[in-house]
Amino acid sequence: MTISNGYLMIFAFAMMGCVLATPLVTQFAGWVGAIDRPDGYRRIHTSSVPRLGGLGLAVGVAVGVLLPHASTWSPNFSINLPDLTHEWSIGVAALIVLGVGFIDDTRSLGPRVKLLGQAAAVMALYLGGIRIDRIETLGLDLDLTRGAFHFAILARPFDVAPASLGVTLFWFLGCMNVWNLIDGMDGLASGVGLLVSGTLTLVALHNRNVEVAILATALAGSLAGFLLYNWHPACIFLGDSGALLIGLFIGVIGVQGSLKGPSAISILFPILAMGLPISDTAMAIFRRWVRNLPMSAADRRHVHHILIGLGLNPRQAALLLYCFSGFLCGAVLLGVSLRSEFLALVLGMSGCLAFLVVVTSRRDELHNLMDDFQARMLRGRQERQAAKLTWEAIQRVELCQSPLAAFEILEKTAEALGCPRLHVACADAGFPPEDAVSTLDAIEDGDGAAPAAIFRTAAGELRITAVMRLSADAGGEGLASDIAFRYLQRLTRSLADRLAGFAAEEEARRAEAVETPPAPKPAQPTTPALGRFEAGLARR
Repeated sequence: MTISNGYLMIFAFAMMGCVLATPLVTQFAGWVGAIDRPDGYRRIHTSSVPRLGGLGLAVGVAVGVLLPHASTWSPNFSINLPDLTHEWSIGVAALIVLGVGFIDDTRSLGPRVKLLGQAAAVMALYLGGIRIDRIETLGLDLDLTRGAFHFAILARPFDVAPASLGVTLFWFLGCMNVWNLIDGMDGLASGVGLLVSGTLTLVALHNRNVEVAILATALAGSLAGFLLYNWHPACIFLGDSGALLIGLFIGVIGVQGSLKGPSAISILFPILAMGLPISDTAMAIFRRWVRNLPMSAADRRHVHHILIGLGLNPRQAALLLYCFSGFLCGAVLLGVSLRSEFLALVLGMSGCLAFLVVVTSRRDELHNLMDDFQARMLRGRQERQAAKLTWEAIQRVELCQSPLAAFEILEKTAEALGCPRLHVACADAGFPPEDAVSTLDAIEDGDGAAPAAIFRTAAGELRITAVMRLSADAGGEGLASDIAFRYLQRLTRSLADRLAGFAAEEEARRAEAVETPPAPKPAQPTTPALGRFEAGLARR
């Protein structure tokens, strides 16, 4: 019981530290301008709320971890407290994350700058020895330390293995950003973080991993104290500083718990415990990829937005998500107790899939997402088909021996891309815009206004104007108009370059003929030979 009392005291220290520090952080956030204002779109709150909650959270964790070392109560803990001199990297990484989050909460940072700051924090952890050197899960055993190289900084030796560094970066960057993405509703990230850190505390205690248990207990206590202010209606938000800090600490707990201690656990268990933020992030990535949106694009399709759209208020939505996260944490505890990764994986993945399918299908989000996925797959096939036809035609144009052969290749490729109505004009003087418009009217589709385009390109002194109109039935199974026109434009540029080459060859022949004049012949036109192609092709 003395060990339990010691961890309870760490929990209490962390909770009280966060509870006392958060009001001061709230005042400080207002002073530096770290205020989250409603935007009527993604943000659910209706009034301005301070952020920078990560500062209060950090104070709580620091008090929970450091105070037992500095206090006279340490002997009463009956806990073999770890030597903090070996954990400098956690403090450095936490300071970097807090600095990045502070700037983003007050002045806003771009996604790339934030990612660079997060990577710097991960490098501090890696050089401090907190890394993933081996993956052992579900019978898989991968050694990531091969090919390591060694160096020294200030007479201190370090070693870096590329594979280990890559996996460690992926793990910590993923942990930080999944918590950042799920922090979109009062009490959600802090409450789910409390459940996850509490679960990892129990796992660490079960495995007698003191170092991990202390950090996890301090994080759980600090989150419990912060939740008192973050519960709906929130007095303060975590902000990027708090969400990234939660992800960093949970990432550290997961790595240290899976690699240290008398009975290490699989890193699969921390992943399952974070099933809610991970699944929500995976859906966000898939959703933005399907809809061809940037990964940094904000939307209102996260799981908590869907629950709010179903008519739940923020408290009800948070409680429902707590229940789902609690189920996943229970699956982790069951898997740890039975030493069965497969059981925990099956229960966790089944729960995630069932929950996401039920929630997303209530507002046709799943149906719309599948329609968008099918549309993207269709566009992908069309892109590949158009690219194949176009690049094969470009290679044939480069090899053709006459301008007429190049025009024929363009005509056949345009027809294959769904553009049977084509007019190409090639002349030194250019093709006046009014003539192009009149030509476009001349090749009007009899069934109605089909998609049309006019392309003008130049190569040297040569000017080419291509007027084209897709067939009226180009939709359906045919190529999308933007794809067809985009690749036809590329082919037109290639044609211009090849015709310019023919013109250069003609000029070279004429120059050679001038140097060695043949027998007198009728006068030749002074313009290049290609100037005679004022009307190249006209097809109806």
